[in-house]
Amino acid sequence: MNIGFDIDGVLTDFETFIATYGCKFLKTTIKNMAISQINDDDIAEMFNCDLETENNFWKEYIEKYCRDYPARLGLSDVMTELKKQHKIIIITNRSASMVPMDTMISWVQGWLEKEKIPYDKIVFNNGSKLQACLENKIDVMIEDSPKHIKELSQYMNCICFDSHYNADCRGKSIRRCYSSYDLYEHIREIELTGTVTTL
Repeated sequence: MNIGFDIDGVLTDFETFIATYGCKFLKTTIKNMAISQINDDDIAEMFNCDLETENNFWKEYIEKYCRDYPARLGLSDVMTELKKQHKIIIITNRSASMVPMDTMISWVQGWLEKEKIPYDKIVFNNGSKLQACLENKIDVMIEDSPKHIKELSQYMNCICFDSHYNADCRGKSIRRCYSSYDLYEHIREIELTGTVTTL
């Protein structure tokens, strides 16, 4: 199979990074916030701050996040095992809004090497991931963004990496996983059945 992996929210625990360093940056706590309704990449909503503050946050933390924040526990082992039988294609919407694109590409490649995450190809995408997934013949896409999952699940199997912001993301051809090893077992079941059942 061709297995697609998102980076932010899948290879990394993006939500925990935002919650942790958002509190540090803003010197505040997370309280009375509807975290389940935040966007997958919007700290302005999580902390009820303006976009200028969000931009200032990323100016301070973008390099730390992209180069130093660790991959999910166990993911290197799981992807190494998967790559023995499958093609791994990373499809990311990492943008160049804060740094030049060649810098971002270098950071991503360096981070993947440092975290020992194997892959066959990286696609730097913008907007909808459908065309990139279809062009790369993705059989299963591992994603966290509700908007991407909603679109992609009409065409392919999707595994949703659990977060507060995608709690309501369920439906046909969608499975939900909670850890790297849980993800591995879902992939094994898909190998055996050739289908995704809604869980």
